[in-house]
Amino acid sequence: MPGPPFLRSANRTGGPDTFEAVVDTRDSVRSWWPVMALGVGAAVVALLARHLLYPAFSWNRDESVYLWQVSGLQHGQFTSTTGGFPGAFHPWLAGIRGHSFFSQYTLGWPLILLAAKVGFGSPDAALALGAVLTVVGTYLLAREITGNDRIAWISGAVMLCSPILVIQSGIFLGYLFTLGLGLLFTTATISGFRTAKKGRLVVAGLLVGWIFMTRPFDAVLWGGAVVGVLAWDHRRQPKVLLTNAIAIGLGFLPLLVATLAYNKHVTGAFGQFPITAADPLDTFGFGHRRIMPTFHPANYTPGQALRSTTKQAVYLPIFFAGSYVLAGLAGWGLWRRRKERGTRVMIALALAFPAGYLFFWGMFVSSPTMPLSGPIYFIPIYAVLAIAGVTEALRWWQERRRVTVWLLVAMVVLTVPIGINRIDVNRRISESQLPWKRSSASVPDNSLVFVWQSGDYLMFLNPYSVNRPSITGPVIYAADQGAANLDVMAAYPRRHAYLQQTSIAPVGQVPDDTPETPRVRLRPIRLVRGSTIGIRTAAKGPAGGLTFYAYDSGGAAMTPTESTARTTGYRVQVGESSQGTTGLGTQGTGTITIGLGRGSTAAEARDHPVFRQAIRYRVANGEMALMTPIDSFQRVKLGPHLRWVGVSPGVASPLSLATRLSP
Repeated sequence: MPGPPFLRSANRTGGPDTFEAVVDTRDSVRSWWPVMALGVGAAVVALLARHLLYPAFSWNRDESVYLWQVSGLQHGQFTSTTGGFPGAFHPWLAGIRGHSFFSQYTLGWPLILLAAKVGFGSPDAALALGAVLTVVGTYLLAREITGNDRIAWISGAVMLCSPILVIQSGIFLGYLFTLGLGLLFTTATISGFRTAKKGRLVVAGLLVGWIFMTRPFDAVLWGGAVVGVLAWDHRRQPKVLLTNAIAIGLGFLPLLVATLAYNKHVTGAFGQFPITAADPLDTFGFGHRRIMPTFHPANYTPGQALRSTTKQAVYLPIFFAGSYVLAGLAGWGLWRRRKERGTRVMIALALAFPAGYLFFWGMFVSSPTMPLSGPIYFIPIYAVLAIAGVTEALRWWQERRRVTVWLLVAMVVLTVPIGINRIDVNRRISESQLPWKRSSASVPDNSLVFVWQSGDYLMFLNPYSVNRPSITGPVIYAADQGAANLDVMAAYPRRHAYLQQTSIAPVGQVPDDTPETPRVRLRPIRLVRGSTIGIRTAAKGPAGGLTFYAYDSGGAAMTPTESTARTTGYRVQVGESSQGTTGLGTQGTGTITIGLGRGSTAAEARDHPVFRQAIRYRVANGEMALMTPIDSFQRVKLGPHLRWVGVSPGVASPLSLATRLSP
């Protein structure tokens, strides 16, 4: 019994090489109900995922970056002001040019989010659009390649039921949207070559142009794979190639110009994309690579590239409906039909993305979190597996029905438990972030909130710490910059200042299958003012064998006014030091460090520290201001190194310091 129809090449006398199929429904208008059903199903999945799976965003902080960018676009701004304090207001994945921040992302996906927000009151509709484009795009491409409605709607259903679609459809990231555009581009391009209808090729150019405005490198891979195969097939027809290229170019050119103009506006150069302007080391190739300027660079090597690519390829099927079984059938089917033009296009797509992204260090960065979210850079491969896998499975169904039944059982057994597990893990990670959402929602108006121990960027620790582009509004967020916080507070004297603290010390762990839920609370920041201020510190816990030490921000040792085995006291004043009192100068900010270390003298203890407190201060106009709450740190071993880690407030610690300030 013959297998299901699949596209095969045929030469027509006097005409271009075209596609033919046994049962060809590609240009008919009948049986559109499956695509409508698939589209509605995809939209429902996306909206349910958004609200049930991700009540407080995913672990991926890029979501907040996109929404921050959308907020700027809604106010008619491509960039955001630094507010005079770039260190305090620096958003995650944003670059600085002059006195402005700009997102590292181009406009393609943010414009869709903006349109959804303006048109529907929420950007959620954009997530539904991305899912619909992916599922419907799979259907249309399968229909175009095979000419068979049955293969097409089953392929779309496979994509709809794949865990990768469920997990990614509820996240404000553009991977599914880009995939959907790519599938429609491929469909329009193949159809345009097949029918010689230039309008379809113009549409194909528009689609790949929007991909370029969303993820420029993906546009290169989609265009190179699809157009490359078709150009090779028509290599003896230069006139056809030229006219088709012109048609695609007409659609592509306006969006190319728009993207380059945007580059010029935000980075200062047409060819300088925002991602490399934000950090020149965040680019392709091997060597030292880095995601943001204050991070330590990683050395991306060919060995790491191969290991990361292999890992993502191995994990890819667990996020696919049918898992390794249907993926294996797809591979076998692609090999069997490797000489057919439609198959060559799919093979080119399946190879282009692993080969292209092999040279991008994002493969290395995403590998630790890939078991949570799937191989995001390989997402186009899922559509290829769906179409080729369904085609081959139907052939087996006709020829080896009993074997195929067992294969279907294996597909369900491998897909459902693992898929549910991966979906559930993402839900639990999102739920663990609900305290950030609730805390941020409870901030009073007219507040200035410093996100405790947040590093150098907003939105990295707290995904809700998003400012308006003008750094105004009821609440302003700032990254915790230590003593520099006092300068920011001085610039906003009428705002109530708070420290937003988490019970889980942020030490940069990668999210995993066992998320911890922190307690997040707002603590009012209070300033102790005076020309002379006393500091008294007491040790709590096992302090035997430990000695107090103290020094100011200049590194000079401070002499205690009182000292016992468990208590110590100091006095600080404006201006120069005097007998028994440390001078903090007449202007500026700094930190007084008081700690415990191993040794019999303060000098020995300072060389072998164990626990410390940091008291932030500011001196101006003949007066000091010391800030509370006071930060505490303990030295712990993380991996092979000893690191200072913030002691979370409200969390019991075997050793601690209690400090009191008195004017």
